[in-house]
Amino acid sequence: MKPIGNEGPQRLEQSVEIGTLCAFYGGLLTDRQLDALRLHYEEDLSLGEIAEELGVSRQNVHELITRSVQKLRRYEQALGAAQRAEQTAKTLRQALELMDGADAKLEEARALIGQIIRQQEGE
Repeated sequence: MKPIGNEGPQRLEQSVEIGTLCAFYGGLLTDRQLDALRLHYEEDLSLGEIAEELGVSRQNVHELITRSVQKLRRYEQALGAAQRAEQTAKTLRQALELMDGADAKLEEARALIGQIIRQQEGE
């Protein structure tokens, strides 16, 4: 039984979100916070299993994971690095699609790439 998170596609979506946020902001968490998140989202362990692994109560694990996720989301809200990286990747994919489409679309692709460069230099 896993009270934190959802089953199926929503659970997967949340795992991807937390993994992405950890990639950007994991260095700002404690080792214990990272361990709890990794065990829950990557290893798919239950709260009870994590509690046993860490030598604490299930309630403590629940609070640790909840606070850690909230902290990651606050970092993203304040800094927006993950969202900017996602937008950059999306724009680059669009540029590549345009380049693959036809030579006539190269100018549009160049404009998109120039836009990304200007955004990155402006930050």
